Amino acid sequence: MNNFEKELDNRLKAMPWPVVMPAQFNKLINKGVNMAIIDVREPEDCCFEDERIDCKHIYNVPFNSLVTELPNLDLSSYDYIFTICTAGPKGAVAASIARWMDMENVFFVKGGIVEIDTFR
Repeated sequence: MNNFEKELDNRLKAMPWPVVMPAQFNKLINKGVNMAIIDVREPEDCCFEDERIDCKHIYNVPFNSLVTELPNLDLSSYDYIFTICTAGPKGAVAASIARWMDMENVFFVKGGIVEIDTFR
C-alpha cells in the first residue's frame, strides 16, 4: 500500500458513517485497488459498469435481498467493498447493514452512480 492508500484507508476507517466521496472512489479505481462493488439496485436498473473494473468484482445484490444474499458472497479477499445505488441512500443503508453483519471494510459511495459519473 502506498502513502495515498494508507492515508485514505486511515481516514475511511476513522469515519463514523461508512462513506467515501465519489472523487476518492474514482482515485481508488484508477489506482487499481483491490475492491468489490455491490450494486443494490434491482436487476432491471443494474448494473454498475466501468471499463477500469473487471465485471467479476461487481455484484448485483438488490437492496431487499441484502440480508439474505450478502452472507452467500465470499468477499473476504477484497481490501474494500463499496455499495452503490442510483443516488446514495440505499447504498448508505446497505453499507451500514453490511457493517452490522461484521463486514468492517464496507463503504457506500456518496451520491451513488449519479455522482460517480460526475467525477470520472
